[in-house]
Amino acid sequence: MRILVTGLCSMHWGRMEYGNIGNYYIIVPLFRKLHEFYPGVEIVTTLQLTENFAKREQISILPLENYYSWQAGEVDTQIALKEYGIAEIFSQTGKLMSSTDYIDEVMKCDLVINFSGDMWGDNSVGMGANRFLVDLLKTRTAQLLGTKTAFFASSPGPVTDERDIEFARIVYREFNIVVNREGYSIKILEENGFDVSKTKSYACPAYLFGEEYYPEVVDKEKIWETEGMKKKKCKSIGLILATYSLPKGSFDDWERKDSDFIDYVELIEYIVKEKKEKVILISHSNGFELPPNFKRIHWRDYKMICRLYEILEERGNIDMQYVSRVDTLYEPWEMHALIGGLDMLISGRVHGAVAGLGQCVPTLAFDYKNGPLAHKMFGFYQVVGMEEYVIPRDDFDFIKYFDAMYENMSAIREELQRSMMAVRKKVEDGFKEIVSIV
Repeated sequence: MRILVTGLCSMHWGRMEYGNIGNYYIIVPLFRKLHEFYPGVEIVTTLQLTENFAKREQISILPLENYYSWQAGEVDTQIALKEYGIAEIFSQTGKLMSSTDYIDEVMKCDLVINFSGDMWGDNSVGMGANRFLVDLLKTRTAQLLGTKTAFFASSPGPVTDERDIEFARIVYREFNIVVNREGYSIKILEENGFDVSKTKSYACPAYLFGEEYYPEVVDKEKIWETEGMKKKKCKSIGLILATYSLPKGSFDDWERKDSDFIDYVELIEYIVKEKKEKVILISHSNGFELPPNFKRIHWRDYKMICRLYEILEERGNIDMQYVSRVDTLYEPWEMHALIGGLDMLISGRVHGAVAGLGQCVPTLAFDYKNGPLAHKMFGFYQVVGMEEYVIPRDDFDFIKYFDAMYENMSAIREELQRSMMAVRKKVEDGFKEIVSIV
């Protein structure tokens, strides 16, 4: 048995392990469960991961150029169109007129898994020229070559581009199975005219991530002590910002007006003054410098929380002993352990929220203020029956939502403890769907 894992999550080296921390929570359970459900399977992937990761998780890394190179511009599209043409002829004649490295890999595989998360569709804009079109062509090539295809751990849509939409409907319809990690996406795709008859909704593999998936033992107590989470009698409430958490501007816009932070400033001041609780500012995304001088560095989200901290200091309305900032560059599993020690979490990143919910931490989420609608956030919360605790873009009344959760923290934690076993079973059932098609 041989499986190719590819798709829009095929990004530059380091991005899945050292960038957005949430990526790591997904990919480790993904590969481990594939090995569990397919004993002896050979897994190859266009996801660019480190040698240590590949060895530990028993996978082989293919060159990124097999999927999308970024450096080639229109060349990627031309290669994908050529492969599509070869596959079209093969589907009609049974003859392979020529080949490419990607076609060679597909022909050797029993299953191709498209792993694209929420980027499949309009959200791929900005990820590279014709990126979504190339993904469609690559997937359709595999389908025409007769290899089983699955769209797994997905949150697809919306798809509205007139150039791509008809072809996207064909590709989506011809997947052997679509295993969503939430149910909200089905509504979106139906509105875009997609056939969702093969789509089934389960839960994100990230809900499985826990200590058994850590690559090393983590001293949780030390992390909690370092971040001052157990020193005071007050509760520790985490706040995760993302660049999408701020109004207007672009995802890459680092220069922000102080007024952009006002909702978060007023919320923190309310928590400290009225509730006498501690607020911990957290970045759930890092950066890194490439080899040969590789090192992890702080990135956009960290700059956001630094400026938020400075604004709170400058206003002088609260005792800053009740506000701290996580400055340590934690590994993903260490950050996961940190989040597990919070009494409550407020998150603008989806998988920061999943790290909280999965560890039964009462977690309030808020939609992006700019950029794409975070429909997966609502979907993820529907899976755990907590959708009332997602703050929508058109109602950023933080204090109202905060009070609703704060006053019911114990009951919410107990409810999460009761429901999490069923949520994890949903993840397992999603993997069983993949097994059923091969």
